[in-house]
Amino acid sequence: MKKEIRTLLAAAVFAVADAVTAQAGDIAPVTGHWTTLGADRSALVYYIDEPDGFHVVVTTQQGLTDQAAVARFETVLAAGQSAAVSIPRTAGEAPARIVLSNAGDHLHIAKPNDAVSAR
Repeated sequence: MKKEIRTLLAAAVFAVADAVTAQAGDIAPVTGHWTTLGADRSALVYYIDEPDGFHVVVTTQQGLTDQAAVARFETVLAAGQSAAVSIPRTAGEAPARIVLSNAGDHLHIAKPNDAVSAR
């Protein structure tokens, strides 16, 4: 049942927004941005521009598609604000990170390799 719900949610996101696969970039409101964060980790990012800022949603996937652990992160970013989302890796490895920034008229997503990771 959980797998079916996740599949339906993912399908709904793609139905609402055209997903773009890339490592970094600037995206417009309600445009999905798919980022690979390693061999079996990825994130789908989209946002809605509201009067109080960008309402950003990040859905991460860790593991194989049929067994993936899925997590959802939501935040509101005012102009000039940033937020980082990190996904743990194996022991001894720095987490995979993406940094989201409200650039005023679009959301900027920093490349996972360019994001500074803290240990």
